[in-house]
Amino acid sequence: MRMARIEELETIDGEVFLLRPSEESRAALAEAPANGQRPSYMQDQHVRLRRAMERVGSADANWLGLCFDVPGALDVDALERAVTSWLRRHEVMWGTFRDDPTDPDGEMTRHAIDPGQLTVSVTPLGAHSGDEVNQVILKNFTDAVDPIDNFGYAIAGVRGTDRSTIFCGLDHCYGDGFSVLLAYMELSQLYAAETGRPYTELPPTLGYMTYAQQERADAQQYDIEHPAMQFWADYAMDGAGAMDGFPMDLGIAEGERFWLVPMDYDILTGEECERLEEIAKQEGATFPSVIYASFAMAARDLAGKSAYRFLNPVATRNTPETLTTMGWMVNVLPIHIPVGPGDGLFEIARGVRQKFRDARVCEPVPALRVMEVIREVFGFSPDDTSRPAIVSYLDGRMIPGQEQWAADRFYGTTGQGYDDNVNVWINRTPTDLYVMCSVPQTPTAIENVDRFFTHASGILRETLNR
Repeated sequence: MRMARIEELETIDGEVFLLRPSEESRAALAEAPANGQRPSYMQDQHVRLRRAMERVGSADANWLGLCFDVPGALDVDALERAVTSWLRRHEVMWGTFRDDPTDPDGEMTRHAIDPGQLTVSVTPLGAHSGDEVNQVILKNFTDAVDPIDNFGYAIAGVRGTDRSTIFCGLDHCYGDGFSVLLAYMELSQLYAAETGRPYTELPPTLGYMTYAQQERADAQQYDIEHPAMQFWADYAMDGAGAMDGFPMDLGIAEGERFWLVPMDYDILTGEECERLEEIAKQEGATFPSVIYASFAMAARDLAGKSAYRFLNPVATRNTPETLTTMGWMVNVLPIHIPVGPGDGLFEIARGVRQKFRDARVCEPVPALRVMEVIREVFGFSPDDTSRPAIVSYLDGRMIPGQEQWAADRFYGTTGQGYDDNVNVWINRTPTDLYVMCSVPQTPTAIENVDRFFTHASGILRETLNR
């Protein structure tokens, strides 16, 4: 899977159809009372960030999605049935949030309908060719994915001749990066079942809002005495109050934000990855720790940094039922990697490996619960427009169905927005290791992000060639 903006995809010509919850479902949702469910920590902060960006007349890249091909001319009726089954399967898709004007802290209320009330309407958007297809879908998805007061998602189909394409876009409230992989798998299997092709039965799943209530209840047990609080406090002290983020200059003044553009960087081939993994084992390190170590060396060599700092997402899908849950099931670990002037790749990598082991104490404690307890250490405000950047590693070889991604032209898609930092997704596949980034569109940022990953790749290849 690669990630791209919708407008950059190589698409097909054909008739476009938009699928959204029906007028009857939207009317039922408008009348639905608050159900007492609170948003998860991630949902809460996501919507607060969106509101904060709106207050300053800006927008973050608040939604994500996917697209993939199916064989033959699209069966729109079958797609409608497949989408309906998919939406009814996942609790998070049944509702929305509303601002509570009576709450001084800006809390939101959750409103949802019964899954049997959730039906789908199909709107033909006409026949289009070339870039028109992408633009039509982008406009409709951008309009649809607001999680406040309505269902914040949409599906689209493009009916071609020999093949067709299915798109899905949803606000981040409804899913995380793994949810994109999950949605591809489930929608493709449900559509296959509806069109008489071979398919896989979907396993049981846990509702995300049910999970979120338990997450919040469990989080209350974590107080100032929990070791995670000290680990996070030490991380703050290690940084001496410095803002985390991409280690090189991005050409952005304080308070500025620039339009984000997606960038891809090839790091290693699949064969190079296998050789490096063997060497890492011999050196007492791991493959991911060596990759992070190369980034730390790039930060030192190119920007004079004495440490590489980032937040690393970890999945909270710890049971078979949550593995198949649509929702934002992620925590983040604070990682501080010191790097001295003479430190070598594997010396740093062994330190990275130990740092991740030490950081496991933070895994059960939502990072935003930490902010609640020791907020004064970080100066964190849930209502400002700043969020630290993440660096994420995903081994796609472990994802069921990945062998079909290329044949189905499966892409992750992202929303559009502004930021002052760079988020980094490291992806390993059977054929390569590459990095995807969202980069502020300044000449300095585009140049320096490219220099950074070119340098890191060079460090790794130099090690392989010794």
